Amino acid sequence: MKAFWVRMLLWFFLTFGAVTLLFYFVGIYFLSVENPASVPGGGINNQPSLVPHREFPVSAAFLVCYGATMAVAFAIAGWLLVRKTFAPIVSLNDQLDAIDPNNLQVRVKIGTDERELRELADHINGLLSRISLSFHQLQNYSAQVAHELRAPLTIIRLKIEEAANKIDASLAEEIQTELLRLTMHVELALLIARAEQGHLRPNRIRFNFAALLEDVVQDFLLLAKDQDRRIEITTSEAMVSADPKHMKQILYSLFTNCLRHGRGTIYTVLRSESKSTVVSIRNKVKTEDSDETLDLGLGRRIVAALAALQQNVEVQTIRQDGWYEVRLLISDVALAENLNSVEAPGN
Repeated sequence: MKAFWVRMLLWFFLTFGAVTLLFYFVGIYFLSVENPASVPGGGINNQPSLVPHREFPVSAAFLVCYGATMAVAFAIAGWLLVRKTFAPIVSLNDQLDAIDPNNLQVRVKIGTDERELRELADHINGLLSRISLSFHQLQNYSAQVAHELRAPLTIIRLKIEEAANKIDASLAEEIQTELLRLTMHVELALLIARAEQGHLRPNRIRFNFAALLEDVVQDFLLLAKDQDRRIEITTSEAMVSADPKHMKQILYSLFTNCLRHGRGTIYTVLRSESKSTVVSIRNKVKTEDSDETLDLGLGRRIVAALAALQQNVEVQTIRQDGWYEVRLLISDVALAENLNSVEAPGN
């Protein structure tokens, strides 16, 4: 930080010198106006004046004015110096804030010759490299493990079906249920891995989202009834452009989380606005659950991954006063495309 120390010393020295010279020449000017003979060289025809030289008047008001001006000048110089010095740090923070967790290959740049700041940028880039490598290794490992588990699970299910007459029927049914549940988790893990790695391509079509939502709710009404809970749904016709399979998977994940971690009635509202469709799913949450201890996060991860694939779906979560709400904001892609097509000829 030697260069910074020299820069700071130079800035404040120049500020002090500039303010001092300013007051000196201003004082000389006012003395010359009041009595030209009192200023050296101020006599007629540039002849030395016979009037004795008057001293520069220093009064309390002058000292207060000088001190106030010096304080303001130092404050401005200090602010400019700090702003210039911390500009690389501000730029670095902006770059770090713009990094997407799914795109850790980016590298930060810092526009300064300060050795310490360049070393900081190098260390951050090295850390991002290691995090990116670990993240991709974890994603690949999860996908490989899930893929390897599919075959053994299928074999176990087939063997249990063949041996159904040799074991108790209730036990066989219980084992089949648990195997089915484990298989669903494996398939979900594979879907998350494919979505997060960008191997899925959405098949976007235009359809009525209200019909899809009502169809999914019908599947969960029986499950909610087993828990003595209800699902109240309010819909209106809403045409959206998205992949219906992906949107159905998103709704399944959201309602599954509501049944697993919530309590009471599940309120579902679908409304169509001018440029978007909004889906709100809310219920009360169990007091013993928190965002960190809800589960492994597979449901939330698949919602985030599939929503990102659509490119026109935004997920918002609100947790307040014992209520948990998830909002899906689906922008109208068809409307945007039509507007672009209308504007294109004019361009």
